[in-house]
Amino acid sequence: MVSMKKLALLCVALFMLAGSSIAVEKIVFIDLERTFAEFYKTQLAKTKVDAQQADIEAERKIMADEVTAISAEIDGLRKDARDITLADEIRDSKRKLYEERILDLRAKQKAIEDFVAMRQKQVQVQVNRMSQLIMEEIRQTIIEYGKREGYSAIIDNSSRRAAIGVFVYTHPDVEITDSVIAILNSKRLDATNDLFADEPETTNQTTKGDAAL
Repeated sequence: MVSMKKLALLCVALFMLAGSSIAVEKIVFIDLERTFAEFYKTQLAKTKVDAQQADIEAERKIMADEVTAISAEIDGLRKDARDITLADEIRDSKRKLYEERILDLRAKQKAIEDFVAMRQKQVQVQVNRMSQLIMEEIRQTIIEYGKREGYSAIIDNSSRRAAIGVFVYTHPDVEITDSVIAILNSKRLDATNDLFADEPETTNQTTKGDAAL
């Protein structure tokens, strides 16, 4: 039995091949991947995320430098603990301090892992949220554009769709990607810094009780 998806695609193909000028006018295509990538809000969101990633890396480097310092101290304590020229009492104290600093090192390494994991999770939640807002605006713009132009259907023909063989070719005359991108970018704000003002910033604190975003 022919699946509903294949049947729907067959109907679309037959309708377009019927030679009706109405078909060309009523069914159009859009590359949603390119629309998303070229929308100025997507680019501003990426800049915001890149800045947060840079902050995470800067904080991680500070913590990593502390680990390096502790490691160097541990190396010195290890040598002293094995130095037979030192008194037994001194060697014992060095050995005890060495063991304590080993624990400190492991705790610091774990803190770095937890910090990076927490901050990356925060950023990912924010990325998902901003992406959803952007895609919803794109969707609404496409709907308004389609109604205004009198289209019967607007179909996504982006590369991820083409990869599974849904549409191999679409004529440029029924491609509306550039038009929709132009409409979206015509709304560019002058005060772009306030674009995501409602999005809370991620924090540098490592407390597990902090909000994700």
